[in-house]
Amino acid sequence: MSIRLQMLALMIVSAILFPFDALGFDLASHVTEFRLSNGMRWLVVRREQAPVFSGMVMIRAGGMDEASGKTGLAHMFEHMAFKGTSRIGTKDWAKEKPVLDKIEALGAELTGETVSAKPDAKRIEEIGKEMAALKKEAAKYQSDNEVWEILMRNGGKGINAYTSKDLTAFHASMPSSRLGLWAAVTAEIVFNPAYRDFYTERSVIAEERRSGVDDDPDGAFVEKLLATAFEKGGYSWPTIGSESDVMGFTTADARAFHERNYVPSNMVGVIVGDLDVAGAKAILQREFGRYPARQRPAQPHSKSSNTGGRSASLEFAAAPAIAIAFHKPTLPDPAEYSFDIMATLLCEGSSSRLKKRLVFDERMAKEIFCSDGFPGSRSPNLFMIWIEPLKGKSTGKILDAIEEEIARLRDEPVDEEEMERVRKTVTSAIMFAMDSNETFAEQLAHFETVFDDWRLLGEYPEKISGVTPEDVQSVARKYFVDSNRIILERKRKR
Repeated sequence: MSIRLQMLALMIVSAILFPFDALGFDLASHVTEFRLSNGMRWLVVRREQAPVFSGMVMIRAGGMDEASGKTGLAHMFEHMAFKGTSRIGTKDWAKEKPVLDKIEALGAELTGETVSAKPDAKRIEEIGKEMAALKKEAAKYQSDNEVWEILMRNGGKGINAYTSKDLTAFHASMPSSRLGLWAAVTAEIVFNPAYRDFYTERSVIAEERRSGVDDDPDGAFVEKLLATAFEKGGYSWPTIGSESDVMGFTTADARAFHERNYVPSNMVGVIVGDLDVAGAKAILQREFGRYPARQRPAQPHSKSSNTGGRSASLEFAAAPAIAIAFHKPTLPDPAEYSFDIMATLLCEGSSSRLKKRLVFDERMAKEIFCSDGFPGSRSPNLFMIWIEPLKGKSTGKILDAIEEEIARLRDEPVDEEEMERVRKTVTSAIMFAMDSNETFAEQLAHFETVFDDWRLLGEYPEKISGVTPEDVQSVARKYFVDSNRIILERKRKR
């Protein structure tokens, strides 16, 4: 997914509203919540629309859970998941395992040699040849793409995984009669990765990094913004990590990350669809509950570099862009609801303040986006305005216009008519998005994983309806100030 599409997804996720009250729908009465014997949390919603379900497993392990020097490690597990386990993806594990062990040992040696101050080129070449031969041998015992094939042969759709700064998620939709199969396969790939093709996939991720960040103007811009806005911690680097870190971690590093973070108490599972809840609970206990309980890892903290107004620039052979970001809190701080209102008020739809002024009326920008949960929501984050200027338009004039609109939020209460339009805009968009089992499951899982409380999803409509013009003004005055602001400009490289 491109950086721009990721931003659009973040914009949608950051305003997760579902008008349950408006529809006469009581969320709490429709969600069955329970814990397995090992502490894994599950939410099940019976939705009798069609004989299908969507399943989602989220792990509270994303980019912010990595250590400096090991960035990008969380992302590795969405690659490893579909490489299979000791029971899936192998024709003979007893014969394959010793070969994988040899590859792992050589991979560690190769990594150490490559990152050393004086790498031995001859030894690196020798190891490469040895690993190639071992990989060829291991292939005799492997069944490529078996995870995909098992699920797809049984009606699976939307089979995928993704990693963000806050979490890693695995999801699929299947016929209701295949719940047991989905649970068995998903539990295996989450709890028991075989680390097949680890060093091959490490190189794949490094290439993703080059194409998605180093050679991508938006990716490079986002990386610079994060480094400018956050002094240290997991929010200061992109989810994909740095190339040197990616090429420097080993299978042992991945095992240690998995051992620490992929524990039942650090996971949330959600199923939405046409199924028997009692039967589903028994299946989930059988497949996911058989893994041992372990202590949940401590929450890391990303320290914001909120030390004064910062400005930076980046030269790139691409069209100019501007990002303005303000440090802000996240839930459960009630200011979050006002930020949701302001993101839509400023950027969502042709009648929004910034889009109407800069894109349609004054024709200074070709596009404007806002996100009030960038780059994640587990720790204090950023309210970001991203502007793509039209060719030849003055950056200074664009910044002046944005500051005028920000000052307007601080100085003038939003009139009730405009406030009501914003509420309806947000509500309508989320109503449409929540129509599917998959997005419903994802949002429930997101709230429980990130905020430890899925009930916040049901409370959102009431919270949004309770935001007053005075609330918006107060939040704008507190957070939309120069000492809290970062300005980043991308200039065309000559």
